[in-house]
Order: sequence, then structure tokens, then C-alpha cells
Amino acid sequence: MRTILTIFVLSLAVQARAVLMDSQVYYVLIGTKEFKTQVTREQVAKTPAWAASADFPPLSARKAERLAVAKFHKLLPDKSDWERKRIVIESIGDDAHWYYRVEFAPVEPQLGRQGSLEIVVLMDGKVIEPEVSDAK
Repeated sequence: MRTILTIFVLSLAVQARAVLMDSQVYYVLIGTKEFKTQVTREQVAKTPAWAASADFPPLSARKAERLAVAKFHKLLPDKSDWERKRIVIESIGDDAHWYYRVEFAPVEPQLGRQGSLEIVVLMDGKVIEPEVSDAK
């Protein structure tokens, strides 16, 4: 019985690892503007792989942060009361291709719901350009 249970658990683990991201979309409403950033598996798969044996990713977190901060200031130059809250490394599900998601949010959140702007930086240094539109 233990062998059957072990095989079942291992098969679930293999199936879970085989799930690949098709795309990920990040939305936020800031004032009267809506920001939509979409990153696809194809975009990420074209970037340098981060080998399991490598201690560091192809693009450093500091470089990704600098690129994201520059994009943030270009998109929202009047948001000096915002800060970088976190940097997250996301996988597309193949354990080889990753991207950075850099989150910006107000230093002092307002009452009510205040979103955060997610800027995506690929491992080749490309910053995904958010689509900006008027809120409906």
C-alpha cells in the first residue's frame, strides 16, 4: 500500500511541474489610467535560462530594479510618493526560464483600495511595456 501511495504522490508532483504558464496579466487602476502588463511564455522562453546549477540568475536583481525604476518614472513621473515594495522572481513553470516582477505602491496607502503597479523585467533586460488606457 505504501508503494502505491508513493507512486501516486510522485505522479502528482510530476504532473504539477509540467504545468507551464501561457501568460500572466497584471492590472492596476491609478487615478484615471488603467495599466495592463502581459507577459507570455513565448517572451520568457526566448530569454537566457537560469540553470539549476547556477547560483545567480542571468540578470541581477539590482539591474532589474534599476530598469524597473526607470520605467516607473517614465510612466508615472508625478508619483514621488510611491516606492518599490518588492522584487519577485517568477517562473514560467519549466524551472529554467524566469522573469522579475517589480512592485511599486504608495509609501502611505490611501484609505480605500490602492493598487500596486507591477513592472515585468525579463532575464535579457527587456522591460515589458504596460498598455496604458483611460479608465472606463
